[in-house]
Amino acid sequence: MELITVITVVSIIAVYTSSRSSSVSWSELQTSRDNLIAALFHAQQVAMARDGAGSQVTFVATNSSTFRVQLENADINQSYPFNFANNVVLTSPVAFPYTLNYDKLGRTNATTFTLSGGGTTIDVILNGSGYAY
Repeated sequence: MELITVITVVSIIAVYTSSRSSSVSWSELQTSRDNLIAALFHAQQVAMARDGAGSQVTFVATNSSTFRVQLENADINQSYPFNFANNVVLTSPVAFPYTLNYDKLGRTNATTFTLSGGGTTIDVILNGSGYAY
């Protein structure tokens, strides 16, 4: 009887740990969402801080797992390109690479990004004023 109980408990623990290691956790998905929103906000802030109207600040979703913030077509700092957590997938409204240009007032095109993983999805909405949530 004790042996059966031990085998059952070990089996339950094995199934639990194998399912956790192969899928995306809710916290990984939330972290990826937070990183995406932070990058969109960073691009907006850099665009508004530029002295000249000719400086081009862009957010580029390179593919379904990587994005970057660029000034004059060069990555702004060593934080970019940024990769999402394992198995987190970004879906953009159009084909990759998807580029958003910010003007001096921090405005850009309104769009919705979808992050998915582990059977769960989260939308990140960017309105025309550059506000992301």
